[in-house]
Amino acid sequence: MNRLIVDNSNTRTKFALLTGDAGLKELRVLQTADVTVESVRNLVRGWEYESVHICSVVPLAAQEIAAAFQGMQVAFLSPQMPLEVDFSHYEGIATLGADRVANALAAVQEGAGAVVAVDMGTATTFDVVVQQRGKWHFMGGVIAPGVAAFADSLTGRTALLPVASGDYRGPVIGKTTLQAMSSAVYVGYPAMIDGVLDEIERELGQRIHVVLTGGDSGAIAPRMRRRCRLEPMLTLKGIAWAFGMRV
Repeated sequence: MNRLIVDNSNTRTKFALLTGDAGLKELRVLQTADVTVESVRNLVRGWEYESVHICSVVPLAAQEIAAAFQGMQVAFLSPQMPLEVDFSHYEGIATLGADRVANALAAVQEGAGAVVAVDMGTATTFDVVVQQRGKWHFMGGVIAPGVAAFADSLTGRTALLPVASGDYRGPVIGKTTLQAMSSAVYVGYPAMIDGVLDEIERELGQRIHVVLTGGDSGAIAPRMRRRCRLEPMLTLKGIAWAFGMRV
């Protein structure tokens, strides 16, 4: 049986066709700003599937996606579902993003004890899951501006500052305004990730296993002090896991 899973994030929306025996068969991507009933139907044209499983953090886009599959079995991921991770004690469960739920679910498959999923997308989220008496519990997390928002914050609020370089390899002490800004992004941002993870580990009082995902994770990970596992498909894996599938 083929099933379709959808990761509807702020920037991009991924559509993954899964087969019952082989997992991921094909992946297609649409810019979230371009999501309409028609664009979604055109994107998945030619695919055959029996059900659709959606993880969304963009309500208006989610409505378009669901409407594109009118008449089919459509399910949305939420922390209120019966899941391997217990989210019930998290005070902000009503506003917890479905992507964070998926990331937490996938991350616990990658480690034991205490796991942190770090998703570097439009925002950078840290989601902490701890194993207690054989059961995984979602503890909460941290939300920071994403790399692009971090880089754009000075340019967007000042008249004369340029746009920071996307692949800076110069000195930490910048010799030009552009170097100084790029250093803050591409030296400072990885240090911020390391610092947050250090504090999470200190607060938990136990060693953490860290899984990185998101569009900027590949560029940031090599600049970090802490060695982490990179998993580009983390969110998709979590969606699949929630509905009894594998990627």
